[in-house]
Amino acid sequence: MADKDAKKDFEEAEGGWKQFIYNPGTGQFMGRTASSWALIFLFYLVFYGFLAGLFSFTMWVMLQMLDEYTPKYRDRVSSPGNNFILVLF
Repeated sequence: MADKDAKKDFEEAEGGWKQFIYNPGTGQFMGRTASSWALIFLFYLVFYGFLAGLFSFTMWVMLQMLDEYTPKYRDRVSSPGNNFILVLF
């Protein structure tokens, strides 16, 4: 008797998950309709597009600040911490 009840509960739970993944009665996939999924996709498309544009704009601004006549690598510039000489009496 207990085995039949346990089997029935398992089948009901399994059916609940199947209904959650795709509900043919309402046409929902994971609890959302196709238009709801489209709106979520559109939001993230615009959001990440804005982030990519913001990143590109900031990189463009930073690259505009570079001087063409200043060398990129300066090997003979001393470190800032080595310019100070401590004199003890």
